[in-house]
Amino acid sequence: MKDLLEELIALQNVELEIFKAEDGLRELPKEVSEIESIITARKKSLDAVDEEIAAYEERKIPLEADMKENQTLLDAADARIKRIKTNKEYLALQREIDLAKKRKSELEEQLLSIMEKMEKKMSDRERIQHSFDSDRIILDEKKEKLTSQMKDLEAILSEYKGKDKNLRKTVDASLLSKYDRIKQSKKGLAVVECFDGVCRGCNMHIPPQLFNELIRGDRMINCPACQRILYVRTEVEE
Repeated sequence: MKDLLEELIALQNVELEIFKAEDGLRELPKEVSEIESIITARKKSLDAVDEEIAAYEERKIPLEADMKENQTLLDAADARIKRIKTNKEYLALQREIDLAKKRKSELEEQLLSIMEKMEKKMSDRERIQHSFDSDRIILDEKKEKLTSQMKDLEAILSEYKGKDKNLRKTVDASLLSKYDRIKQSKKGLAVVECFDGVCRGCNMHIPPQLFNELIRGDRMINCPACQRILYVRTEVEE
């Protein structure tokens, strides 16, 4: 019976490694994808702020052109006022100057408003960029670690894949069938140690008489609580 169990335990050890590797290779890419999504979202935030800043820059261009044109009008009016001979011409030119100054004030107000908004957006961008730079280091390190773990799991899978099939050929057919049934409901852990009368699968005590039978090794013993196949280690193994 001991030899049969040893073959079964060897099979389970290999299948558990395969199970853990396959499970990891299903889950780790999701974590990598989440990190990439976070990085992409941060980049989009920066891009959105850059677009707003660029939009304000575009709004500045015609206003600055108007300011320049308006200033040209004011400079020309200042030059003309010295050559005016009549009061009527003076009043007409003064109205022109007043309108130009009013327009200048409006343009300055609009430009000031845009500059204030740009300054705020640039401050936001600096804050987002600083946060992104700090987080990017952590995220890149985490991604690199996950990628390394995936490579390790792929190596494990490559090492163990195929061994399970060879080991299955050595296990008694009826025992293998029983093992497979239990494994399906116990997440791959069908054979567990019983230590000091406690099942290591469900942590429940088994009856003393049953534990004594398990030590003798006369027959296959299942845990009464979780139905897993039990074994005990010898003093040498311990």
